[in-house]
Amino acid sequence: MSLKVKIPADSLQLGMYVVELDRPWLDVPLMFQKFMIKREVELKTLKEYCQYVYIEVDEQFWSLQKDKLKAKAKTAPLPENTPLHHELKRAHGTYEAAREEAINLFELAKMGMKLDISHTRRIIQSCMISVMSNANALFWLTRIKDKSQFTAEHSVRVAILAIALGKYLKLDEQQLELLGLCGMLHDLGKTQIPEEIVDKPCQLTEVELRVMQKHTILGYELVNSDHSINSTVKDVIKNHHAHIDGTGYPKLPAEQISFYCRIISIVDAYDTMTSDTCYSRSSSARDALKELFNQRNKQFDGELVEAFIRMLGIYPPGTLVEMSNGEVGIVISTHPEKKLKPKVELVRDSEGKLRKSLIIDLSKSPSDKSGMRYSIKRPLADGAMGFDMRSYIQQTHHIQSNNQR
Repeated sequence: MSLKVKIPADSLQLGMYVVELDRPWLDVPLMFQKFMIKREVELKTLKEYCQYVYIEVDEQFWSLQKDKLKAKAKTAPLPENTPLHHELKRAHGTYEAAREEAINLFELAKMGMKLDISHTRRIIQSCMISVMSNANALFWLTRIKDKSQFTAEHSVRVAILAIALGKYLKLDEQQLELLGLCGMLHDLGKTQIPEEIVDKPCQLTEVELRVMQKHTILGYELVNSDHSINSTVKDVIKNHHAHIDGTGYPKLPAEQISFYCRIISIVDAYDTMTSDTCYSRSSSARDALKELFNQRNKQFDGELVEAFIRMLGIYPPGTLVEMSNGEVGIVISTHPEKKLKPKVELVRDSEGKLRKSLIIDLSKSPSDKSGMRYSIKRPLADGAMGFDMRSYIQQTHHIQSNNQR
């Protein structure tokens, strides 16, 4: 079945079939009315003369593309309505609650019990509130990682980053909640995989890898009969390892990979690369973003990868960085037009000792006591130089984890 849909002229592509304009056809210097765009000159003319047009598409194709076209038409920097250090305390409570919820969900799934996601939905809504206030606080907290709870914590981090990307793409609150649920539940199937494979402290054998890959189907089977779980979430659980180029698992043509799946696959890969696992050391955020960029239009949706990189910046909030004078800092926030000059909180002196916290804005070219202008020398992996984000937040911001109260 064909549909007539309205899209921004800037989103037009070669091969689209145009059936109506936002102005009379005679006002536009084109030879035909209702035609397939085959030449760049036609594309340029439509974009020059029209703000939006109507195209005719297959209904199945449109169900995939409508969110992408909406997202492509508008993006905006994440809001910072509350100073980071004011938001951090509330965000910490939200993150701890999300962590406990994820651990509980995975325990229930492991025992084969029915999941009640009504509380999970409320947790996701709390994450959305924090992201809309100042996402940088939750970004900081996603850098606190416990290998013994990797799968559950990973799911929380994927949910948070997916919500943030959705907010950056100006998706509505219903879509943000759905993205958060997709992130929280995408790896449920790992509860059905033997622990000796999930927690194996070295690379998996080919046979073990095939068993691990079954977690997508096993997760889908866990929730498929549960009518309280949205079909989009079920689809993400089943297909988040499918690749745009037809590889991955399961092997799907690109048009069958949903918008939500495309987002979760990017965020899932990013968090895995930037985390210590039982069989690999973490990469810096910058190296992980570089790998995502290299895999755009292969493993991942290219436009969404580029949006994710724009959202986080070259040095994502929470990134540990070594400064040009040997001091160490944590990136607080980035500006989309000044990606190489974020705000940084200096936390260690040039000798590696904890120092009194000092926030500097690299876009204003600050200098240290010797007159040397600050700049970032290199990003560091989480935990580099023995730096413990959890301890730093507890000591500097007087926030304790629930299990330490």
